[in-house]
Amino acid sequence: MRITTKYLMLSALVTPFLSGCGTGLLSPKVDEGVIEYALSFPDYDPDGIMAGMLPERTTVTFSSDKQVAELSAGMGIFRTAMVTDNKAKAMDYHLSLMSKKMVAHMLPRDLLVFNKDSGIPTILFTNDVDTIAGYPCKRAIAVFSKIDQGEIDLWYTDRIDMKNPNWFGPFADVPGVLLRYDVVQYGMRMRLDAISVQPGKVDPALFEVKADHDAVPAEVLHHELAEVLGTFSM
Repeated sequence: MRITTKYLMLSALVTPFLSGCGTGLLSPKVDEGVIEYALSFPDYDPDGIMAGMLPERTTVTFSSDKQVAELSAGMGIFRTAMVTDNKAKAMDYHLSLMSKKMVAHMLPRDLLVFNKDSGIPTILFTNDVDTIAGYPCKRAIAVFSKIDQGEIDLWYTDRIDMKNPNWFGPFADVPGVLLRYDVVQYGMRMRLDAISVQPGKVDPALFEVKADHDAVPAEVLHHELAEVLGTFSM
């Protein structure tokens, strides 16, 4: 009787703790769903001519080995969709600019031109922890060799089960999905801060190449992006 009583008392104490863990250490990992990020531009003049055209949100739809990051700016005039196959290490980068629609199939060597602004940093791992969008995260720090390139805090989680999620960017050594970080491209610093993670089945068709986009070399897409994003830094 004493053993049973002690067991019931222990269960009463432990059960609320387990049920309150949410996406904590004792919960299963999520391998499909959608992450929504809030976007900000720390170095950008909020009174700039193009300030109202900058995006405020982006989403990443993911499965265990694929992801698509979608972004819209300029009231929908400018759209991108980066469809990434993490297993094959390949990306189909879609760009839609008014009536112009193109897509470039990229392998790791093609992506070097997109990361040349920041280069490949040294990643320093820390013991700092935080909770972002309900998920436990650890902090790493990206240190760049360029004197004018500041350090970047990288907050990542291992509770989203995506294989090799960062292979295509400068933070490939980070062993988890990034939920808060900065990225610099074409002279613009963009800060991404996850505000929600919605687990659930995703349509495999989202990871396919869009049929209405014309295939172009990576260099052509790079040139178009440089011209378009250059207008936002006015």
